[in-house]
Amino acid sequence: MPLLRKLLLCIFLIALSALFLSAQESIEHKVKWYEDAQTICNRHGISMDELLKANSLQYPSDIKPGMTIAIPARKPAARPATVAPTQPAAKPVTEAASMVIPVIPIVAAAADSLGSGRQSTDSLAFSDSSLLAVGKQNLNAGLALPLGSTEGGNENYADFYGGALLAIDEMSQSNGISVNLTFVDTRQEKDAWNKFEPCDFVIGPVGAGDLREALRVLPREVTVVSPLDPRCEALLPFHRNLIQAPTPVSQQWDQCAAWMKKEFTLNDKLFVLYESGSAEEKTDSPIHALIDSCGVPAIHYSYKILDGRDVADILIEKFTQVPDAVNRVFIASDNQAFVNDAVRNLRILKHNGCEIVLYAPARIKSFETIDVENLHSLSLRMVATYNVDYDNPAVQRFLLKFRALYNTEPTAFAFQGYDLMKYMLILKSGLPDRENQAINKRIDLLQESFLLKKQGQGWINSATRGVVYGPGYNLEMYNNQFISLKNEHK
Repeated sequence: MPLLRKLLLCIFLIALSALFLSAQESIEHKVKWYEDAQTICNRHGISMDELLKANSLQYPSDIKPGMTIAIPARKPAARPATVAPTQPAAKPVTEAASMVIPVIPIVAAAADSLGSGRQSTDSLAFSDSSLLAVGKQNLNAGLALPLGSTEGGNENYADFYGGALLAIDEMSQSNGISVNLTFVDTRQEKDAWNKFEPCDFVIGPVGAGDLREALRVLPREVTVVSPLDPRCEALLPFHRNLIQAPTPVSQQWDQCAAWMKKEFTLNDKLFVLYESGSAEEKTDSPIHALIDSCGVPAIHYSYKILDGRDVADILIEKFTQVPDAVNRVFIASDNQAFVNDAVRNLRILKHNGCEIVLYAPARIKSFETIDVENLHSLSLRMVATYNVDYDNPAVQRFLLKFRALYNTEPTAFAFQGYDLMKYMLILKSGLPDRENQAINKRIDLLQESFLLKKQGQGWINSATRGVVYGPGYNLEMYNNQFISLKNEHK
């Protein structure tokens, strides 16, 4: 009997442990503005059914930005090999507004510099054989971010910083590049631009005002990269050492038009929808000029939101319902309410038998009132500045490194910091004659692609990524020549 009691006690303890572990097999996640259900599933390696079941939801569209949801934990994977740092940790960013850091052990100290709730581990090393040939081996890099912001968002900038450190560590270990990093917290030390004078390049500052001042102070030999604010495009006509990293909306519309023209057939129709009375409706607007340059006859139609559902009845008489004919549509508006209404009307037309393909720049994804199911139904072709393919092995390696080092999930800002820092290191080490050669080389990184194009005195990033919203919440990613990036990864 004692043996039986022990056996029963063991079974009870095992069952109790399993029950406790199952209660822990989920994590809380606050849905970001740029995320939808499929993005979250891809990032965490779970199925849509698992995500919906864990949150007692019926449809993917029930998951909205701002919600806190439960994400079922994946089965633990084998831990990658680690390499212990050989030098003492660098001084945390929180203890100094500006510093010059020799970057070899920097990743081992990065978690401490990102604030509470993140744990430091050994740095992780892996090689990437796809990098361009290295020229200059010793580089001075600058990074200017408002980590001490009192206006919120400083956690995003900390993620940006963490991603940039991982890029430096990777390039140092896999390519033997020696990097000295000068960092300035622009909230704590606003007039420190002269500290970047020895740098080959500086990423930041973020805001247009600070960027203008940095460009005024720094020598023209120092390349300055505008990392996040599209409004900084206005500075390009006056500064030959400025690179605008976020692809401008005008360039996104150009790619929408090029994509449409590539797919257009003789049986198709092109529709452009406008809000009555808007600036876009005027015949001398940029969108009209863009449509005219395509050489594709277009049907222009404008209406007011108050016209309501009657619009769908009017449009169905104009749209083609012939088999194999596609109605290709642009919604030329920045008004979220109007875009939402137009998408709803197009979905009604789709339900009534019209084959529709919608083309739009990346901002359509930030319109929270639009049901993502409608975008999939309309086979949306979205020209994005940022998009992550979680099937990409390089993305998967980055996720492992970031999670292990910082004990958190990388946000879009973490990917952006990594991509920008890595691109600039590639540009400066492998393409010394950047003004004549870099504009001819497209480089695809984790979240963003780069292809420099002259604009005014400076440079813009003209590379975009096309995202096709397919059936079953499937997303397929293309480069701006509309070649599947997923196929290129294999």
